[in-house]
Amino acid sequence: MIFMSSKTSDGNMMIPSNRSKFFKKLEINPKSVAEVKQVRGNKIVYVDKPLDPLTEADGLIANNKNLFLIVKVADCMPIALYDKKHEVIALLHVGYKGLRNSAIKNALDKMRETFGTRPKNITVNIGPSIGPCHYRMDIWKEAENQLIRSGVVKEKIENPRICTYESKDYFSHRKSGDEGSKDDPRFITILGLI
Repeated sequence: MIFMSSKTSDGNMMIPSNRSKFFKKLEINPKSVAEVKQVRGNKIVYVDKPLDPLTEADGLIANNKNLFLIVKVADCMPIALYDKKHEVIALLHVGYKGLRNSAIKNALDKMRETFGTRPKNITVNIGPSIGPCHYRMDIWKEAENQLIRSGVVKEKIENPRICTYESKDYFSHRKSGDEGSKDDPRFITILGLI
């Protein structure tokens, strides 16, 4: 499984040429990438091939080794779910609204309904996102609590607690605003079975 995020040194991933260079560096065919138009909701979609990037959702589920899932990030949490038993992955873009609207539970439910995934068999990785030091709530803790309440084993949740506002390696929407920047760049997080 590959789970990683682009860095500021890779450039703004809203710019197609930067994205192409990043995929080339990872030796990933851009035609094997699936993404959605993120709407800060709780809709999770199953994909078995690249889909129309204007499809509105905030999470993707797949079990295709030839497909890489991506989400665009600038403070919200990229959350990867992996069921090794059924070889199923899910990549979510979750912020305050997604937490409030049960995006994590929806993803776990869809994995169970579609593939028979049991939460206790899932490993979780939470990528760079804004920390409680710079946001009104601790979205890391809330996400972990929701995962555990849904049956995920606490020891199977990996969260390095990298704050996008603090780190120079990742873009932060909030930091860009606080610094008066006209740019509002994004990094991407990618998840795939290899």
